[in-house]
Order: sequence, then structure tokens, then C-alpha cells
Amino acid sequence: MEAVFECLSTRLFPKNQGVDAYLITGIAARCDWVVLTDTQPPMKAMRRNVDTRHPRHIFLSLRVPALAIRYFVEQVLPGLSKPFVLVSGSEDATVPHQIDQRWKAFDESTQLLIKTILEHPLLLHWVAENLDDASHPKMSPLPLGMVFPNNQTHNVPIPAVVPLQERPLRILCAHRVRSGAQWEIRRNVTRLAKTVWQPWCTVPEDEVSEAGFVKLMNQHAFVLCVEGGGVDPSPKAWQAILHGAIPIIRKTGVVDAYNRLPVVSIPDWQAQHITREKLCHWLEEMSSAQAIQEKRAQIIERLGIDYWWRQIEALTDR
Repeated sequence: MEAVFECLSTRLFPKNQGVDAYLITGIAARCDWVVLTDTQPPMKAMRRNVDTRHPRHIFLSLRVPALAIRYFVEQVLPGLSKPFVLVSGSEDATVPHQIDQRWKAFDESTQLLIKTILEHPLLLHWVAENLDDASHPKMSPLPLGMVFPNNQTHNVPIPAVVPLQERPLRILCAHRVRSGAQWEIRRNVTRLAKTVWQPWCTVPEDEVSEAGFVKLMNQHAFVLCVEGGGVDPSPKAWQAILHGAIPIIRKTGVVDAYNRLPVVSIPDWQAQHITREKLCHWLEEMSSAQAIQEKRAQIIERLGIDYWWRQIEALTDR
């Protein structure tokens, strides 16, 4: 029987059908309460996974970010009387500043609401997907993991992987680039991959299928995981690690979470940050993490929901 594990996922579906349509899955299903928002009516609601007046963990879905934050502060927060951990996610919108260009930046009133949350005496910690600023002591990042839009099982097969030492010293650059300013970073990285980094980069001319992407990953030591929506490099980074490749990501507010995994983080998407010499060093440094069975098992564990839920649960003991 093929080995599987329950993968981390922060995303809720089906979206854009009103809050009543959502199935509570992934990390949200582990929380006591779930605060939902959606682009279509009914646009906001609160569900209780556990029938309690004193939730320890509350999931805040940011499908409509400013609405979600206001609804939480005005309707949910006043009824709390015991310490809690807030977990936010389920959208590419970022917190605490909202820098994804497909949504409006948070205005002054929303910023004040975020300040209200962070300064609330009952808030133990805020764990956030797409954290754009990790400087606040009460905020830390949560990777989004993988996305299951059709609400299929979150149990993912554990594939056999080609050892890093047996892979070419090459980087795969295969990402979607759409129109609009949001995707300018990926356009710039693609240009670098076709010019300065061309001697060690593979750039498919056409968009590849999911199966084609997996096949290409197994033929490369590294995968460029350039943020497109939000600042989180997954699900691509999660897939790369699962299939034995090393993601190269940019240092953002989420990097502290990814430092627990075999990734390479660079200061910015600039030519000087990726060289053949650096690739050789990174490959030597990372090879043992995939080659040794015990370390590979630890990597798989850290891709799973149980590992990240333990980190969240531990915050209630502070």
C-alpha cells in the first residue's frame, strides 16, 4: 500500500458561493471557531467546530480581508473572555499591511483594527499565512502548504525521489506569468533565467501541466519558487520539497517558517544572488537532508498538518 500523509493546507473551498458553501478543512478544521468571509452573500459568518464559549484557537478566513478583520474585531472579539490564538489564512491577501496588488492596501481604519487585535490582552499570538512583516512579537508565519480546490482528500502520497547528488546542477523556472503589476517579479525572474542564469536554468517555452511539472522537478536539483499571489512561495515550494528538489525562495515575512525545511532563501531576485558557485555550495549542504532516510522522514513530517498544528497548540501554553 502506498504511504500517504495528511498535508498542511490553509485554504478553504468552494469560494465565491457565499459562506454557507464552505467546507471546513485543513488547519481551520483543527481550530475551535472559524470566522468566514466570502465575496458573495452571505458574506460573513462564524462557525463553531467545538461548542465552547472559550475558544483556544480561532481561524480567520481572509477571503475578503478588510471585512474579515472588521467582523472579527466588532462581532467576535468582544465576546471572548479567555486567552486565544488567532490563525489567519485562506487567501493571498497579506497581513499586517496587505501588499498584494489585487486587493486594496489596508486603510487607516483597518490598520487600527489590526492594532486592536495585536494589543488585545487576551491575544496570545497571531499565526498568519502570507505574513508580510514578521517584526511584531505576537505575529509569526504559517505556510499555506498545498491547495485542494476540489475538496479532495488532503492525504498526499509520499513519492520516491531521485537523490539530489544524481540530479543535474540545474534550476527549474516554470511559473505562470499573467498580466498586471502583481506578476512583474515573475517576469523579471524569467528574464534573468533566460539570460544571466541561462547556463544553469531550464525555462519551458509553454505552460506545463501538473504531471509535466512533477517530471521536470525530478530532473532538477533546484526550483525557483517566486511569489505571485501574496508572499508565500507555496504550493510550489511544498511540491518541490515533497519531490526531493530544493526550492529557492526570497526572504520575506514567511521565511522563518520555511527555514524549518530544506530551502534556499536569497535576499532578493537579483542576478548576483544565484551563481554556479552558490549552487554547488547549496547542493552539498542540502544533499544529506534527502539522502538519509531519517532526515527525509522528518521533512515529510514537516510538510504535514500535524507538525504545524503542534506549533500552534504550543502557543496556548505561553
